[in-house]
Amino acid sequence: MNARVLLVLYLVLAFPQASQAAERVKGVSLFTEPLTIEAVPGRLLHTLAVIPQPNVGSPVYALTGKIRYSDVEGDAYLQMNNDFGETGVFHTMAIAESGPMGRISGSSHWRAFVLPFYANRGELSGDGDLVPDELTLLLHLPAAGTVTIRDVKLYRYAADEDPLASVPQGFDFPNPQVRLALNVLIAVLFIAALFLFVFRRKGKSD
Repeated sequence: MNARVLLVLYLVLAFPQASQAAERVKGVSLFTEPLTIEAVPGRLLHTLAVIPQPNVGSPVYALTGKIRYSDVEGDAYLQMNNDFGETGVFHTMAIAESGPMGRISGSSHWRAFVLPFYANRGELSGDGDLVPDELTLLLHLPAAGTVTIRDVKLYRYAADEDPLASVPQGFDFPNPQVRLALNVLIAVLFIAALFLFVFRRKGKSD
């Protein structure tokens, strides 16, 4: 592996990718300590969080976070209820086959999820600067299984942005010590390759 390849790997792992022009909504950060939900017989719906007056200030916003799960039977999924008062309640459901809006089934290591909403599209388009009165994060867990969620944050976006395009790509290392150790290892390998490259050039010139 040459020095250029090692440098690219180091930059990718050491510095997370920026997410367009997303701006985190002040004061909305949930589950910095992981929350684990066990399936309960006869109970399909679990309310994880209610955010009153979220003050998103934008027609495009999203709840993002990390999720892992084990032995989930059937199809579970995350849902965000967007309550616009008299205008109505609109739902964002993560029921895609895969990706950040993928449903929850079987087992998975930590992965990113995104629950976006676009108040400038569909039924709400043309209604001016419409913002929600309340957001509710829900988990549908119809059968057996365990789901853990962490690092949930609310972001607002420009009106022409897509929250799904801002999901970081690559591996997730939830343990900061693991990420640090990997970054140090990549840095050491890069420096070693660089020295080897310099000495080889010097040897050829001699």
